[in-house]
Amino acid sequence: MEIKHLSFSFLIIFSFIINTNANSSDCIYTIYVQTGNIPLGGTRSNVSLFIGDSYNDELPINNLKNWGLMGSGGNYFRVGETDLFAGKGPCLRGPICTLIIVLSGYDNWYCDFIELTTVALGKSCSQKHFEVKQWLDVNRGSALILQDECVSEDDRAPLSSLRSGF
Repeated sequence: MEIKHLSFSFLIIFSFIINTNANSSDCIYTIYVQTGNIPLGGTRSNVSLFIGDSYNDELPINNLKNWGLMGSGGNYFRVGETDLFAGKGPCLRGPICTLIIVLSGYDNWYCDFIELTTVALGKSCSQKHFEVKQWLDVNRGSALILQDECVSEDDRAPLSSLRSGF
């Protein structure tokens, strides 16, 4: 059953890629979001992502539901569910290594993980898995999570201390 679901998802994504009028600087981003399987872990609030690379290039994805394969009216971010999103945007210069998650609305959410895949014509495919395993709590002011896994070329240290734009 799970293999059929995965095959169907790839068929939808492939159709999306074929029907997209993408130019050479556009990438197709697919995003898997796993909501935690814990009581009250789901949300109806708006989830936005900002993905970036080590060159400080950034792609904002405001209201992730708009990229959802069930349409913007779909029931996303339910307890224990994995949701699939796909969209077109400008390619980043480097592989994705930063993720900012912003929750805006009235309720909280427990994000288990987010996995991003990038494909483009004539470019290598790239994939990044972020283990989040955190609550985003709008009532306690922690509705933003930054995960910076970029490494500088000089000292192989995380760039989070160098970032001023996040």
